[in-house]
Amino acid sequence: MPVPVGRRGVRPRDEAKLRGEHRFAAMLHAPGELHAATVRSPVARAVIRRVDTAAALTVPGAVTALTGADVPGRRLGSKVVDQPVLADREVRHAGEPVAVVVATSPRAARAMAAAVSLDLDVLPPLIDPRRALGPGAPPIGPAGNLVATARTCRGDARGRRVVRRTWRTGRQDAAFLAPEAGLAVPDPDGTVHLWVATQDLHADHQQVCRALGLSADELVLHHSGIGGAFGGREDITVQAHLVLAALRTGRPVRMVYGRAESLIAHPSRHPMLAEVELTYDDDGRFVSLRTRTLLDGGAYAHTSAPVTGIVHDFSAGMYRFAAVDLETTAVYTNNPPAGAMRGFGATQACFLIESTVDAVAAELGVDPVELRRRNLLEPGEPLATTGQPLTGCADPRAVLAAALAVAEPAGPPAYGARRGTGVALGIKSAGLGHGRPDPATAEVRLTPDGVEVVSAAADAGQGVEEVLRRVVGHHLPGVPVAVRAADTRFPTAGGSKASRQTMASGGAAARAAERLAGRLRDRARVLGRPVPDRWTPADLTALLGSDAVWCERVTLDEPRTGPDRPHKAFQVIAHRAVVDVDELTGECVVVQLVCAQDCGRAVDPVGAEGQLVGGTVQGAGFALWEERAVDAAGRQLTTGFGDYLLAGATDVPEVVPVIVEHPHPELAFGAKGIGEGPAVSSPAAVAAAVRAASGDPVPAIPLRRATPRVPA
Repeated sequence: MPVPVGRRGVRPRDEAKLRGEHRFAAMLHAPGELHAATVRSPVARAVIRRVDTAAALTVPGAVTALTGADVPGRRLGSKVVDQPVLADREVRHAGEPVAVVVATSPRAARAMAAAVSLDLDVLPPLIDPRRALGPGAPPIGPAGNLVATARTCRGDARGRRVVRRTWRTGRQDAAFLAPEAGLAVPDPDGTVHLWVATQDLHADHQQVCRALGLSADELVLHHSGIGGAFGGREDITVQAHLVLAALRTGRPVRMVYGRAESLIAHPSRHPMLAEVELTYDDDGRFVSLRTRTLLDGGAYAHTSAPVTGIVHDFSAGMYRFAAVDLETTAVYTNNPPAGAMRGFGATQACFLIESTVDAVAAELGVDPVELRRRNLLEPGEPLATTGQPLTGCADPRAVLAAALAVAEPAGPPAYGARRGTGVALGIKSAGLGHGRPDPATAEVRLTPDGVEVVSAAADAGQGVEEVLRRVVGHHLPGVPVAVRAADTRFPTAGGSKASRQTMASGGAAARAAERLAGRLRDRARVLGRPVPDRWTPADLTALLGSDAVWCERVTLDEPRTGPDRPHKAFQVIAHRAVVDVDELTGECVVVQLVCAQDCGRAVDPVGAEGQLVGGTVQGAGFALWEERAVDAAGRQLTTGFGDYLLAGATDVPEVVPVIVEHPHPELAFGAKGIGEGPAVSSPAAVAAAVRAASGDPVPAIPLRRATPRVPA
């Protein structure tokens, strides 16, 4: 039986993972399978003269080699259709796929890839995003180098005092543990079935069909186990290459990336450069905010346009300003592409505004917490950027108070270190927003034996299956509930992104279950039977018959968004970080992290706490260590977790999750999406703690280490 909504319990999927029974994408095989490998460009910008595969085809075990000439000339792209399946005329970033080779074994496929010869006319790459829109910049994108821009200008008031700062954020990777993998199997009826780890089956299906010239019924996508995602599986990697190879060979084709290839194959978080001016009065009241924010989108558009919108919408945080002049721009460069990453731009926006607030506090010599309280919006007041009222969420002061209520760690800092405490407040939308369609379909099937919930929602570890099980069980208490993952022949659940699946698929399943429960009650009344508090198999048989199936399918796309309401709901988060900084070396040791977040209603409290802890640690990693390094020629230097510095077990301190419940009146159970929120304000809080401990201004993250200083 499902665990009740709001009750603590263990998810069945987690038990399967602990027993080693959960099948991830890299574990999938098919009889007679072939193996594929990718050939990638070693340079960031070039004209392709020739891709010579002759030597590769002489490798023992070689089957075929595919180049851009084998693709029907169509493009990939979830928002802007600008990316070739295989580079056909030019190379726009180092690591771009140029060919796919297929062999009878993984070793032979790797040998084939090494034997492919690329004849490239290498060109000077555009690496500095500040040059992208200037005179003389080579055009990288299809119509120049502008991907997206947003502008908000309102009011002309100015305060008596001013701070000006420049802030930078780096190229963080999703760093999921299971690299990209998939298996494509051609069916005798001409259909290709693809099993892949993805955040959005239907979006992948649409892109691959368009790029390869397939009709919708010629390709079926299935979920495989997903070993983490965090936005890094929103874009196409292995999908089109596998389907193309299966179509060409007529045999099952399998592909598994190594870590180095994974790190170059999927987009990173957008690097940001922001120039900020905040004016304020002598009493610390904010008056105006001016920002000029530049995002490096890399070689292809991916999700740069919506990320630009989120950075822009939340650049003023939850603070009151009489005047704003904000401009946010994303550009094409020859750097590795940037795209979706947990926080989706709100992380960069939070670092921008919260760091500036700390700078004001330092100038005034006041407590940063009190300065925030003085300037925070009241519930119902409009956000300075979009004008949307701050409703359906907890008062940010209450969330901040919840984080501060946790006791700080006892004991002094380590010998030779100074201890600092920093806070940050974050806000992020939940759901796609900005008027975009955001549907999710769920089907609930009731039989005398129990309930089956059918959904195409990707469970990337966030626990959507458990949410579906619980919300359906709430309306049909006592009935066993099973969840079946659908393929692309079932209607879309939308992507597991934008912190939306609890609201969207959970809401659809809850409504379907509620309708079935209503039908049961009506049927019981007609038959003159009592309506029980919990349904038993005997009750169901008596009402449904021995073999009847009742089914409700619901598609949910609400609350709707538009110009006056760009976002469905708000995630409001507060972090407090305690950090020790060694005075001689600048080494930073995180001692404690507290994350308080308004979840609306915690359907699965253990899962919610896991999200708060995981996102907080991921954000701390961004603040201190994590970056995909790129050299002056646009080549990525990071090749694995040996030089991409993730927080290890000894780096993770006490992390305290604090769930704040302020039910949203328009959402099922009042539950809001929460997955991205913990990664929004954690980096800014860690940076603030480092400033407090060391005096280092921390103008950029990841910091790696603070500027050392010798005690007087």
